[in-house]
Amino acid sequence: MTTQLSVYADPQAEAAGAVSAVVASLPLSFTPAAPAAAPAASGPDVFAVSGHAGWTGRAAAAVRKGAKGIVVSSPVAEDPAALIAAAEAAGSVVVLDRQWAGNLALAGSSENVHGVIAGALEDAVLLDSVAIGAPGTDPQDLLTEQVAVLVQCGVEVRNVRMVQRNANGYTVAGVLAGGAPVALQGILTSALQATASVSILTSTGRADVVLPDPAAAWPAVVRAVTTEGATALPTLYESSHRTSWSRVHSHISSGIPSTDLAQFSTVLSLVSQLTR
Repeated sequence: MTTQLSVYADPQAEAAGAVSAVVASLPLSFTPAAPAAAPAASGPDVFAVSGHAGWTGRAAAAVRKGAKGIVVSSPVAEDPAALIAAAEAAGSVVVLDRQWAGNLALAGSSENVHGVIAGALEDAVLLDSVAIGAPGTDPQDLLTEQVAVLVQCGVEVRNVRMVQRNANGYTVAGVLAGGAPVALQGILTSALQATASVSILTSTGRADVVLPDPAAAWPAVVRAVTTEGATALPTLYESSHRTSWSRVHSHISSGIPSTDLAQFSTVLSLVSQLTR
């Protein structure tokens, strides 16, 4: 029998992650928490937290009130050390609902995608990544989401430096472990949809990953070109939001811990080198 979990979302988390609509759309046993299970009382099974400044403290407070799982929507750069300690002590699961890195195409179980990326990295001559956000977005928040994509892809970037940054975006330079150059670009514009892309050029071809905005189940696009020809991986019509809620249910039901906060620590380490 599927485990039934009660859910509470604070108003900002509801707006950021469309929690009610996402939970209702999933073929899983989620149910809205009763008013008495709101944060002032003992707490629901799963608590949705908006990822704006102070999210680690709000998530830790929910853990201390007995939440089995936490889903954080679009977390900004913030040290998760105290939250990691609180979650481990309570045996709670924390899942980060990230704008692009949470896409199902990049899930750890997507061996084909990670195989394509790993194969291209072995022969990489250049990695180029572009993140497009809406005007008014904090460039650091956009950079955090973009770096999260690279970490989720298994890309290690070294010697990062900020080339330029202004109200319209940024350019970051670095190198891969093998020495190939890396260029990260963030662009704030209303002329294009919010997307993140990673393109790895090799001596014989390329690999491209394009991730859509999670507002709907638009599919990610993964293509590879090698000496054997061009390949497009199967299309997955799924949103990052739905994937995140499916994951938190799976982690709680199976007892398998989440690695999201550990990965976020890696993201934070890289972002901090560029913003301090």
